[in-house]
Amino acid sequence: MPDAIVLTPRATPELSLDVAGAFAPDRLAALGGETAMAKVRVWHGRQPAELGDFFHVRGGGAAGRVVIEGDASRLDGIGAGMERGEVVVEGSAGRHVGAGMRGGTITVRGSVGDDAGEAMAGGALVVHGSAGARLGAAPPGASRGMAGGEIVVAGPAGARAGHAMRRGLVVIGGDAGPEAGSAAIAGTVLVLGAAGAGSGRGSKRGTLAVMGECEVPAGFRYACAYRPPHLALALVHLRRRYGGVLRGIDEHRIGGVYRRFCGDMSELGKGEILLWTNTA
Repeated sequence: MPDAIVLTPRATPELSLDVAGAFAPDRLAALGGETAMAKVRVWHGRQPAELGDFFHVRGGGAAGRVVIEGDASRLDGIGAGMERGEVVVEGSAGRHVGAGMRGGTITVRGSVGDDAGEAMAGGALVVHGSAGARLGAAPPGASRGMAGGEIVVAGPAGARAGHAMRRGLVVIGGDAGPEAGSAAIAGTVLVLGAAGAGSGRGSKRGTLAVMGECEVPAGFRYACAYRPPHLALALVHLRRRYGGVLRGIDEHRIGGVYRRFCGDMSELGKGEILLWTNTA
């Protein structure tokens, strides 16, 4: 794979390995050689270590692509803060995947842990498995979460997906845990399955679209039943770009009728929850 920087595990970390910044393609490529890349600083628990302690590194030069072979579920911060290029994880990944990323693409063939896409501002994070809690949400103590880009998860996601997001698109192919799209300033959370309790609560201008069951919070009021054109455009885009990852985006969902609820009236009241009615 000469066009990529390839990292193959040589030792399984006993503790979580914080690689935030170490797996950004633009930063690794700038180092120029395998020896320099192997000396990149990472954290094994609270102890400093080098990338080469845990991975065989090959490739280099101006490669804008990083491939992690095998399982990376103990690696936290993969692609964090990246601005360009591509990261491919051939297995699962740990926490904070793509946190704060501003551009480029991260593809995870397995699942990801908590806080994936946390406060990301651009680019695309594509997960073929499931996601943990706080997908695309705000960091602890912050008032704003995701500010741009796209997150697509093929399976279910944990609690508070898209919490306090300001812009962007979060798509969950399975069920979403409690409080999906809660406190959203703007942006869209699309759930192809069911959404847990409290989803959409505290929304200011955000859109929460749910294809399965969803209990509408008390602060929302029924408005109408209609075919939202902006959602149809988003679904067509998702089917074209991520059709190999997402399942179930068919003509019934694209052209279907949705019940629209406006709220949260305890906030600006300009958010919306769209519930698919399974009516063409």
